[in-house]
Amino acid sequence: MKNYSTMAHVKDVFDNIAKSAPDKREYKGMVLDNGMKILLISDPTTDKSSAAMDVNAGSLLDPKELPGLAHFCEHMLFLGTEKYPEENQYSKFLSEHGGSSNAFTSAEHTNFYFDVAPDHLEGAMDRFAQFFRSPLFTPSATEREVNAVNQENDKNISNDTWRLFQLDKTTCNPNHDYSKFSTGNKETLETNPKAQGLNVRDELLKFHTKYYSANLMALSVLGKESLDELQALVVPKFCDVENKNLTVPRWDEHPYGPEQLQVEID
Repeated sequence: MKNYSTMAHVKDVFDNIAKSAPDKREYKGMVLDNGMKILLISDPTTDKSSAAMDVNAGSLLDPKELPGLAHFCEHMLFLGTEKYPEENQYSKFLSEHGGSSNAFTSAEHTNFYFDVAPDHLEGAMDRFAQFFRSPLFTPSATEREVNAVNQENDKNISNDTWRLFQLDKTTCNPNHDYSKFSTGNKETLETNPKAQGLNVRDELLKFHTKYYSANLMALSVLGKESLDELQALVVPKFCDVENKNLTVPRWDEHPYGPEQLQVEID
């Protein structure tokens, strides 16, 4: 029997999801009334439960005066929420229950994901859901996490893939959002903002408030529970994520115009 309170938050359900013949898993797609898209996957034999949330907002949306802010926001969501204020409480819970987590920021998307022992999916999901509802962005964590972002960038400097990626950006139209330095470092996220009188914590809150909208989010969840049980577990945790009715960002102008084409780099 379906839970009425759960169904009250579901706008559309998609049961006929195409899958390969050998696939024994069961699937259900849904759209919540806040616009969030969810895919539930039931596999009673799984040795790990997992989830991934994609937010259709990435580094192209960085303010020009704060390169790397979207990436910094991704880092900060791991460091305390209103319900779970202790820093690293999410990561600690996962590590104590056979799990792990990670995230990445690309040009147009930010993605967060985790796995955990099957009996602890609900505890992990509850902590995970708070990323998208009530992050703290505490001043102390903000100051310290800049160093983590800076160390990540230092590591990238000697990596040829990252070097070519940044070269690609520097040779495009400098007025296009693609040209921005997407990773960020201590200079772009601390030194320069301070010189401009910008409070980075305030800017993180603004970014999360502005772009982390339910209608730009897509969640997938795999668990050993039945589809109805997964729905009852997941929907209440995400149905009140705010829908700001944002339009999916688009960049119709190509980052390389006539002046940037056929340029040789020695």
